Amino acid sequence: MTHQLLAGFALLIVLMVGLIGHAVWQIGDLKERMRDIVELRNKKIQLATDLQEASYNRHSALVYQAVARDAFERDEYFQQYIKWGYQVGLARSTLKSLKLDAFEIDNLRRQDGLVGRIIDEQEIISDLAARGVKEEALARLAADLRPLNLEYTEIVEALRRYERDLIRIALEQTQQATHHAITLHLALGGTLILLAILISETTRRLLRRHALTIFEQMHQLKKVGSQLEHEATHDPLTGLANRVLFYRRLEEAMVHAVEEEFSLAIMYIDLDDFKQVNDIHGHAVGDALLQVVAGRLHHVVRVADTAARLGGDEFALLFVGVQETGECPPLCAKVERTIGQPVDIDGLRLMPACSVGYALYPRDGDSLDTLLNAADARMYQVKRARKEKRVT
Repeated sequence: MTHQLLAGFALLIVLMVGLIGHAVWQIGDLKERMRDIVELRNKKIQLATDLQEASYNRHSALVYQAVARDAFERDEYFQQYIKWGYQVGLARSTLKSLKLDAFEIDNLRRQDGLVGRIIDEQEIISDLAARGVKEEALARLAADLRPLNLEYTEIVEALRRYERDLIRIALEQTQQATHHAITLHLALGGTLILLAILISETTRRLLRRHALTIFEQMHQLKKVGSQLEHEATHDPLTGLANRVLFYRRLEEAMVHAVEEEFSLAIMYIDLDDFKQVNDIHGHAVGDALLQVVAGRLHHVVRVADTAARLGGDEFALLFVGVQETGECPPLCAKVERTIGQPVDIDGLRLMPACSVGYALYPRDGDSLDTLLNAADARMYQVKRARKEKRVT
């Protein structure tokens, strides 16, 4: 009997050692899964987001180059067009350097098939814009380049969705594996530790500690994912929506406007003489002024509307449900008065001013590009008129 008890106890010890070894192995496997999600998948999502944003900005620079009348302005937008093209290439190169699966390789191959066509079309349009052939450049933008850009954006968005889905699936699998591991080990431990309470307690504490670590990592991952999504769609300086989010909301609002038969108004806002603020008082004061302006614009719009910073000292507003054309000029005047209030920054009193242009959907256009061009054109008319008035 003593020998049987000793043999049984020895078997118990062996089984417990095997149980602990399996627990340590499975916990290590779960940690590797979490590391893959946090380090690799999030990096791919960020690169896809950067690629999408750079593509938007490159297209926008090309549009501005086409509509600009001044040769110096066209040259400035051409430089931005080149810069964002480099960012597109950098993001794609970094993506290709990572470990890719079959879907990701196929997605990049589809991107490659479109990039060549897009670049050829962009170069033609850029050349037309540089020579001042505005109408033909805008026609090619709308008819030829825009469909290619939309198709390319959808391919990149498919890559982002795929990576997010992989993260979601991996999280669910990790949760299930963690739950199963805890259940299995506690059940086996409960059976085996009838004669070895100390060993079972050690196992339970080990599992509990690592389980809490895994759940904490999952919580941090969800938090990081939300933060990345916010950073991808909001301006880091002002907290307003960025260009990508503004375009997305405008396109969504246009769809709803058609379905529910209401109008939209967009406004382009450009701060007057903002460069002088940076040159005279420094970029810190300029950034502070941009933040004050952003806060004022945020209070101008309603909950259903959108205030965005498009870049530099350019802002945009989207108003939903504007039913009459006569509402836009008073809104523009209100925006000018709101921004034009004095600003005190570090003992300096600044008197900001702005030029505002607007466009009404569907009166001024039934597509994103035509609306933006109409609002931009009105804004530049206001700015030119103001400059001419100063001269006279």
